[in-house]
Amino acid sequence: MSWISSVAVRKTLFAGLLAACLTVIAGSAEAEPPLVGDMVKFVPSAGDRTAPDIPFISATGEPIKLDSYRGKTILLNFWATWCAPCVKELPALDRLSAELGSDRFAVLLVSIDRGGARVFEPFLEKLGIHNLASAADQKAALLRAFKAPGLPTSFLIAPDGTVKGRLVGDAAWDSAAAKDLINYYASN
Repeated sequence: MSWISSVAVRKTLFAGLLAACLTVIAGSAEAEPPLVGDMVKFVPSAGDRTAPDIPFISATGEPIKLDSYRGKTILLNFWATWCAPCVKELPALDRLSAELGSDRFAVLLVSIDRGGARVFEPFLEKLGIHNLASAADQKAALLRAFKAPGLPTSFLIAPDGTVKGRLVGDAAWDSAAAKDLINYYASN
């Protein structure tokens, strides 16, 4: 084989290898959730971790578990009335719930306020939050089980109960980017 044909073979092999790599990269890009805007703070889970099923208290005072939400995609948001970034994002969460809330998707607020519903219900009413109810995690047991590093922290949970990822800090949850992210996980 001459030197020229050897170079041509190498170029052909390199071009084929490059095309294969680009195909893999393009395929994996489609396999990744869309992360733009505030959603760049979303960190997908590394594995299929099931959401902890620690009981917490509904707004009506009944104990509930995340297991009761199986079959729905859940945006679980830990918050408190004294947390300024939490309060900042509540209206966006309320609008998201009004637009996407259904038998397939729900926004679930969980307050860690020690006073429970007697503290957060009038607070939400005063803010004009009408499309969401909050539950209580007064001893922060669920928050600790999720290993949330601070407030607010939101977890996206698939219908099968697996945690798909988390976002620490406030976000524009009613944005097109947030809806795209939620729809990505709701359809996968």
